[in-house]
Amino acid sequence: MVARGRALTADLAVVGGGIVGAFVAYEAGRLRPDWDIVVLERHAPGSGATAWSAGADFPIAATPGHRALVADSRARYADLRGTAAGAFLREVPIVYLLPRDRLERFGTQVAAVLRPLTAAERDRVEEMLPGLSTAPGEVFVTHDEPGAVVHARPLADALLSAAVGRGRTAVEIGQRVRRVDASREGYVLRAEGEWRARRVVLAPGPWDLPEPLPVALGDPPGARRKRIAALHARLPVRFGDPLVYFVADDLFVLPLAAGQALVSFRRDAWGTDPESVDGRADHADILEGTRMLADRLPDAAGLVTGGRAFCDLYTPDRLPVVLTSPGLPGLAAALGGSGSGVRLAPGLAARTLRAVI
Repeated sequence: MVARGRALTADLAVVGGGIVGAFVAYEAGRLRPDWDIVVLERHAPGSGATAWSAGADFPIAATPGHRALVADSRARYADLRGTAAGAFLREVPIVYLLPRDRLERFGTQVAAVLRPLTAAERDRVEEMLPGLSTAPGEVFVTHDEPGAVVHARPLADALLSAAVGRGRTAVEIGQRVRRVDASREGYVLRAEGEWRARRVVLAPGPWDLPEPLPVALGDPPGARRKRIAALHARLPVRFGDPLVYFVADDLFVLPLAAGQALVSFRRDAWGTDPESVDGRADHADILEGTRMLADRLPDAAGLVTGGRAFCDLYTPDRLPVVLTSPGLPGLAAALGGSGSGVRLAPGLAARTLRAVI
């Protein structure tokens, strides 16, 4: 993507060209076609946490706040279908395995009607996951409404390309914004270059806010950074197979292509520096993920071919937040993706944009 020349003073500067920042720029250009918008990205659009996310979109929400954000995000993703960006969304059936005594409560957290698997659906799951081990009292359920897989990196690039194509948005890459200072006209942003903007939206993912904003805004109370990891595994999956989510284990198997699957698992490695994670799973990631997968597939060690890892900022209740300050009008930060940044990106971007319009 080639950026055009920047305006002297943009109407909106977006810091971060990941999936949230891309949605902000896309939506801002749609709602305010007369605005000059600049996106400042430290590496390349869709890099960082966006590039390594599994992008699984479940209709699951634990609290009313999550339910509202999930519903808004799913509706906005649905609106992309039929557009160029919609090519990076793929529907996928979802199957859940969980203890029967958790089924009633789990049903209240799923925005769809759960039903038992048919015999054919159960057979296919067992073919996908040979040697599958289930505990006494566990049941398989699904719903007729499909979930989705969001190919987040190309989607972010497609959203930014669409925004640039409207003629008043520029994307500047290789720009790590280190300071954002208030000025008479709005804000001055200092990176490898200098930009002025009347409004600023920050979508930094797991990275720190530019100075002096960590003092003025700060992280959400109690927020911590955590390493997220997933395995790549050889499994007899095929295109169109369901995502299988082991609820009690917080682990899911996502078919990627014929014979290849992604296994996302809970990795409790807190205090991770995002600069220390380069997208590759380390030895500890592989060991922990293989151990967890082996609880379900005894031959897991022979199935794993590698993995991926990234970092995200987690809030205590796993709900992303929009931070603002009365002393910084027209500036807002979207923080705390909590491992669901791609799934919740459209709704989070819309909320953040509303805070500065």
